[in-house]
Amino acid sequence: MIEFINVSKKYDNNVRALSNVNINIDKGEFVFLIGASGAGKSTLVKLLLKETEPTSGRLFLKNKDITKVRNRQIPYIRRNIGVIFQDFRLLPKKTVYENVAFAMRIIGASNKEIRRQVPIILSLVGLSKKAGNYPNQLSGGEQQRVSIARALVNNPSVIIADEPTGNLDPDTAWEIMKLLRDINNRGTTVLMATHAKDIVNCMKRRVIALRGGRVIRDEQKGVYGDEI
Repeated sequence: MIEFINVSKKYDNNVRALSNVNINIDKGEFVFLIGASGAGKSTLVKLLLKETEPTSGRLFLKNKDITKVRNRQIPYIRRNIGVIFQDFRLLPKKTVYENVAFAMRIIGASNKEIRRQVPIILSLVGLSKKAGNYPNQLSGGEQQRVSIARALVNNPSVIIADEPTGNLDPDTAWEIMKLLRDINNRGTTVLMATHAKDIVNCMKRRVIALRGGRVIRDEQKGVYGDEI
């Protein structure tokens, strides 16, 4: 599903963000990506989203080499990936329904497809009754559920969750994690970058630890670890 082969990334200011990274994530896995700030987590995510390019190495998504693709191909690559952010990034002047529908409109979905799919996804994340609300009328947990619905609505193969619980209280954070677990159980691959030690230790999923741009640990049913 996702494969990094000897991937390195050095920025123009000579900061080396990743060094010879080799990672293989299978379809349907739930993987935690951990590491201190500056460890390389954000760069790894940006490479997957084609927001930056590796200095060397190769990167595969769904068995397709996406290392060097033309700019016009990037939107098609991104359709395979749903992204959930720590700060939600909702459109403040659009309702819950419109925020989720917007993700379908930008890939050219028909009005008929939107009317069919959006209610299904809102029901999945428990927001059917909030479809007409605006983001400022929602709690933090509800806003993150909208973000998850938006990431899911185009049926991506992979969900990338970048610190999705970082702005939430502990109880709400666990509600979001249960939702992500349910999504993963339906077959969607989940890659979650996080500093949430308790969540990582309780979930007992695969853990990939980065330090100084290198993979220092990759283990099934892993824990956060004191080396981070």
